[in-house]
Formats: sequence, structure tokens, C-alpha cells
Amino acid sequence: MRIAALLVVTGTCLAVTLSGCSASDAMQVDGQVTQQRRDQIKRVVSVRLTFGDPDPIVVTDVRLVSPAFVRQSQVAWHHRPVRVQPGVPVALPIALAAADCTTPASSGPPKAIVTVSDAQGQSRTIELADLSDSGLLGRLRDHDCAVASLEERATLTLGTHWKPAERDGRRVWRGYVDVERTTPYGSPIEVTEALGSVLVDFTPMEPLPWRLPDRVRSRLPIEASSSGRCDGHSMGESSKPFVFTLWVTTDGLDVPLVLAVTKADSAAWWELLASACAAAPASG
Repeated sequence: MRIAALLVVTGTCLAVTLSGCSASDAMQVDGQVTQQRRDQIKRVVSVRLTFGDPDPIVVTDVRLVSPAFVRQSQVAWHHRPVRVQPGVPVALPIALAAADCTTPASSGPPKAIVTVSDAQGQSRTIELADLSDSGLLGRLRDHDCAVASLEERATLTLGTHWKPAERDGRRVWRGYVDVERTTPYGSPIEVTEALGSVLVDFTPMEPLPWRLPDRVRSRLPIEASSSGRCDGHSMGESSKPFVFTLWVTTDGLDVPLVLAVTKADSAAWWELLASACAAAPASG
């Protein structure tokens, strides 16, 4: 028999379904959706839970139900049962499915389905229908959809032909970011910022923001140069010396686009960098 009870989540009374227990067994739980910076590339969020029961609870399963992501409720929680002490928050990670870009962002808030086992071995399924900071999922969905929209409409690729040059007495090398557009072009796409690496400055030679032309192929000229970090420690410890980022605005959102020199071209870039450092005036 399934008996409805009241659940307090961040100060709001919500309906909760309990399996095999009485109404006197109402459970207090605070739920929040969070994400650490290191979790972004892994497409992981966490449901942060705090149980108010006087006894420890074992969490055996956590699911997200979100209209922002397709099949999110079907994504398995690949973790062993977690014993949670009362009043002690625990963040339980959940992998995100693909964003659902066909559903309006305002189609509804997410829910968390949490399965717990108490000290008596009774299993309960709790539905948290109002998660604090649930707007995070909507923001992640909007970002994913902006990336998908950019990938459908434009491809930006780091060019392979870079030539040494001089500017203001400094050795630089010049090349392009190649742009290939797909029709129809849709809303404008603009490059708004460029970031180099520890060792290399990466500077567009067109004023920013630079709007991608409405033609199939175009180029954004780039000038690369030594950042001035020519000491042995920087040269030896830099793990990504030739990885650059373009910030692109599309559909009203900023999307970071990573451009990396291929392994085949890295030797030529090291030669150019060594040449620029050798020509730099000695400091001090």
C-alpha cells in the first residue's frame, strides 16, 4: 500500500510517496542541484541532500527527471549505497544525458527521485519536486543547445599554414582560423574574445567582436607570438602550450571554442616559439 505523506524541502511542503510505511514516518530532506568547475567537462551534476531524520539513512539510488535533458530519468546512478548521517549534507553525482533542445526551457522544473533504506531495512522512494538552484540545469541545457546550434551552422578550425613575420621588432607568426558556414546562416555568430596559452599570445587581426560573414568560407586572420614566458620552467611545465580559446556568441549565449595545434604541427610551433624567445631582448 502506498501512503502519501508531507516532505519539507527547503522550507516548502511537498507531496512525497513512501513505500511500505505509515504517515508517521514522514521524512525531512533538503535537496539542491550543484556543480563543481571540474565536473563541467565530465557532464556531471550533484544532488546535494541533507536528511533530517534522527537515524542514519542509506541512499541506494538517485535519479533526475528533467525536461531539459532527454532520457535523464533513465540514466543509471553508478554508485554503491551511501550511508548518510542525519544533518550532514552529502553531494551525490549524476551524469547528464544529452540536452533536449526541442523542449522550451520553461517547460517545467526538474525533480529528484531518491531511494533510501532506513535502519529497519525499509526501502522508500522520495520525490523531491522543488530543488534549490534547479536553474543550473536550465543554464547547462541552454549552453549545450548553443554549442549544438554553433556546430550545425559553423565550423571554426585552426589553420595549418603559419608564417614567421616581424612586428615592432618582435618575431611573430601569422595564420588563420578557417570558417566554414552552413546555410541557412540564421542569427549572427560573433567572435568576442580570444585567449592564448601560458606560452603563446593568440590575437585576432580583426576588431572584436568579429561577425562571421554570411558566406560558406571565410577566414579570421590571427597573429601568434611569444607571451614572454621563455624561462625553462615555463617552457618545460606548460602542459598545453598550443591550445587556444575563442569565445563565440551565438543565440545570445557565450560559447568557448577550443582550438588546438595538431600533434603533426606541434614541432613547427615549438620551432617558431624557440625562435621568438631567442630573438627576445634579455631581461634585467
